[in-house]
Amino acid sequence: TRSGVSPGLAPASSLLSHIMTLPLVAALAFALASPPPSRCSTRDALRRTRPASMQFGGLNPFRGKQDGATAFCLTLAFRTADRGPRSLLGQLDSLAADADTSSEDGIAALCADTALLLLRRKQEWLYCCGEAKDHGRDEAALERFDRLAIREAAKFDDRDSSATVDAALAAAGVAAPAGGPPTAAVVCAVGCLAGDREAALGGADFAGSATAMQTALEELAAARAEDALAFELFWVPGDDSEALEMEEVVLDWPQLMPC
Repeated sequence: TRSGVSPGLAPASSLLSHIMTLPLVAALAFALASPPPSRCSTRDALRRTRPASMQFGGLNPFRGKQDGATAFCLTLAFRTADRGPRSLLGQLDSLAADADTSSEDGIAALCADTALLLLRRKQEWLYCCGEAKDHGRDEAALERFDRLAIREAAKFDDRDSSATVDAALAAAGVAAPAGGPPTAAVVCAVGCLAGDREAALGGADFAGSATAMQTALEELAAARAEDALAFELFWVPGDDSEALEMEEVVLDWPQLMPC
């Protein structure tokens, strides 16, 4: 089982770089700018035993819905006017601070709480995209999860803090608003759940579909502790002094579409 939380990437220096990671090889992403993200794994200790499968023509006619696992990668863009404790960014900070990824239940709770937070803010979704790919073997799904987590971590870490709105204001001698200026925000949840969840979405990939995004988040929110094999959360900006323009979001996450 893995879990991760990433509050935008950056030790304080880099603009959207804040990945906080937790148990597993790709976990609660809180990341980095200078030091690489820390990741630890509990997957091997919690690995479930699966019955042998019989394969015919590449398909398993006896495979049940709960066999194998599905790797998710869900990305949403918002615009937030404040940085207070009840704001989207404030609530993400709280999720990260309270997360307990030392147990199966803790990882499942982080997965469910994140999904519920995003579902409750459905009216604020501006752009969205995602994928949910079913794999016949747990290991194959977890390998896909690792690749997705690394891919997203690179996006959140590969940001230039000198190109921020705040940097421009500072260079012009203008102070940023107290508590942080209004900003666009990007949230990405990467997870791996036991069973075939792809069919519920009607396909592996989607962009601009609020319906598919809602269905995928509901799958994460309803997952039982033993079904949440891995989870990682990323978001930007991760610091009150940082601001992100929607134009930057569209350039850095071209797969996002209005939803």
